[in-house]
Amino acid sequence: MDNQVYKPTSFSHPGEVILDYLNAFGWSQVDLSRRSGLTTKNISEICNGKASISPMTSLALEKVLGRPAHFWNNLQSRFDEVKARNAEKELSVEWKSWFEKFPIKEMKERGWIKSNSDSTSSNVTELLHFFGISSPDSWQSVWDAAQVSYRQTRKFATNDYAISTWVRAIEIEADLLELDNYSEKMLLNSIDALRACTRLRIDEGLPSAQSILSTCGVAFVWVPALPSTGISGCTRWIGSKRVIVALSLRYKTDDQIWFTFFHEIGHVLKHRKKQSFILDNADESLTDSIVDPDMQSIEDEANRFAADSLIPSTLFTKFISFGIFSNDTIYDFSEAIGVSPGIVVGRLQKEGVLEQHQGNKLKQRIDWTFTE
Repeated sequence: MDNQVYKPTSFSHPGEVILDYLNAFGWSQVDLSRRSGLTTKNISEICNGKASISPMTSLALEKVLGRPAHFWNNLQSRFDEVKARNAEKELSVEWKSWFEKFPIKEMKERGWIKSNSDSTSSNVTELLHFFGISSPDSWQSVWDAAQVSYRQTRKFATNDYAISTWVRAIEIEADLLELDNYSEKMLLNSIDALRACTRLRIDEGLPSAQSILSTCGVAFVWVPALPSTGISGCTRWIGSKRVIVALSLRYKTDDQIWFTFFHEIGHVLKHRKKQSFILDNADESLTDSIVDPDMQSIEDEANRFAADSLIPSTLFTKFISFGIFSNDTIYDFSEAIGVSPGIVVGRLQKEGVLEQHQGNKLKQRIDWTFTE
């Protein structure tokens, strides 16, 4: 990382180098003034470190002292950079309270912050690099701008610092993917292929879905949840040609994961113009308690899309009418419609046809170790 490159903490002002040349030539500052056309006041201030060398001054020094203009400009630039870094280092001490609001322990465990130092300055700098910002004020501006279209869909003891960290992590993961431009037509045509991914082991199904979606212009990523976020998934448009769909790996069975996945796809297809950034905080039964009433219809639409995409309503109604829900009949039905049997079990439990303890052997249990 660039921030791991050695950075000096002190650097001489270029005025000291000018004094070395004057001593070597046996000149006074007045002599330099006569030869360069610079005022004695300007030369005095430069030599005393009170004034900077301007590009015009560097051209004059080039002619008089024999060193190229870029030599003097570079000296000034390096001095200014070190001075600025030292000033920022002092500021970082003041930023410590801001830094401590983030889930630093988890960020270090996941490698999002590389520094193992106890130095406040180093840790604050790492955090700024992670977010791609220059200061706490910048973080607030970026997050406030995102909140214009951010809607929380469930009452939960959440923490904006942790949420913004997770959102930034999915952005970084999404940036690593090669995508075509977004195509609604291709995404709609890919629904059956995405349904087929549910029949695979989760460590095969998610990468397969990621590959399919990349050709549709959708960056699909998964990043483990952080404490105090309560996020199950996210849909976020980045401009008009790119959209991110993310899962937090909050759930432990395949029916919940794939329902959340198709719920987010529903947001992509149906709510692009209504909401450009949606964080979903579904509860364990995958039903949201909506805080903002304006979001109720949007969430209902996404839920209907997910349910019908995974199990078409006409086929589900017909299956229900038979009234036989053994593991064998559920498995055969899932084979016939091309989805994981766990998804059928989850739907039957959601509709109250099965009790929560029934049919769970058909669900795929997930420990998420393959994501580590």
